[in-house]
Amino acid sequence: MIEIYICDDNETARKQIREEIEKKLLIEDYDMRVVFDGGEPRSFLETVRGALQKRNVYFLDVELHDTKYDGFLLGKEIRMLDPRGMLVYITSFQNLAYRTFQYHLEAFDYIVKCGGGQRESIDRCLEALHLRLKQEAQKDVDEIYSVKVGDTFKNVPVQDILFFETSQKGHHVILHTECSRMDFVGNLNEIEGQMGERFIRTHRSYLVAVEKITEIDLKHNKVKAGKQECLVSRKMKSALMERVKM
Repeated sequence: MIEIYICDDNETARKQIREEIEKKLLIEDYDMRVVFDGGEPRSFLETVRGALQKRNVYFLDVELHDTKYDGFLLGKEIRMLDPRGMLVYITSFQNLAYRTFQYHLEAFDYIVKCGGGQRESIDRCLEALHLRLKQEAQKDVDEIYSVKVGDTFKNVPVQDILFFETSQKGHHVILHTECSRMDFVGNLNEIEGQMGERFIRTHRSYLVAVEKITEIDLKHNKVKAGKQECLVSRKMKSALMERVKM
């Protein structure tokens, strides 16, 4: 189930956006639901922090009347918490793509508040989201990583892999998922080449799935993949922040 969050400090506008989203979801029976709408960025972020294990979509008003956050700064904070989250901006203005570039944000869509046209824009956005997520799910199902553990070959869906870690055993690597670890003969450099852009080397001993990163602690040089911690070397910090769009 994909969870949708809405932040707009205009209560009337926020209510209308939620109603239009929920009407489309009901008609199409998409596997999505609106779980929260609010107008205060700080409480919005606190709610997001409690929901990082799910795939989330965020509808954010650009013109928030807050002393610290506008929609772009809020989006930047969300990116730090939820690198996999999909951002949709709602605005009274057009041609705002340069602002998302300025903040190193990748927005999925922009919805312009324009009376009757808003509903059509929301409908098109949800249709595109549904298609994107369906394609991603199919791609994940199709991709399997095979490892030989002892005398047994095991197939692991790529979507389940959190990270690879060098083992204390020479020429061995440990594959981690949420509920298992597999020690096998391998080389982290070779695996990095095989896995491509979906994984990032955060440390000489760690290769982490970008979409599984839930938290980055620059002070203590660590990231969390799911609920597990991985090390980050100082020289890898810049590349890490660029890849996760923070």
